[in-house]
Amino acid sequence: MKITLWILGIVLLLAAAAAVLYFLQKQRAQKAEKDGVAVYATVLSAEPVKALGRDSGIMAIKMWLQEPGEAKREITLRSRVQPGQRFTPGMKLGVVVDPRDKRRVYPAGPEAMKRMQLTGSRAERRFMQKKGM
Repeated sequence: MKITLWILGIVLLLAAAAAVLYFLQKQRAQKAEKDGVAVYATVLSAEPVKALGRDSGIMAIKMWLQEPGEAKREITLRSRVQPGQRFTPGMKLGVVVDPRDKRRVYPAGPEAMKRMQLTGSRAERRFMQKKGM
């Protein structure tokens, strides 16, 4: 009887820890969406992430990111995507950089897309302005 209670207690503790971590991550993403720097990133490649040999619905997307006044850097963003959605190299995706930790990058939501900053070379910025990005 005592062993069952210990096992149940450990399982509940692990579930509570996972829930707390999930909500902390969600809160960080919302704060970055609100206060972070919104820029376009250029897709280099996209590969599905497999869990236990099966597709998990999560893609690992490698991108070049250039913040205003910074050098380009390569980042990897893991995010859930809709089935059948394709990412081609050279495609531009909106991302938000966390103001507290520049290593944290999140997909841009509708609010962040309204205040998107154009970065890159002059030719890239002009092309994006003509396209209405």
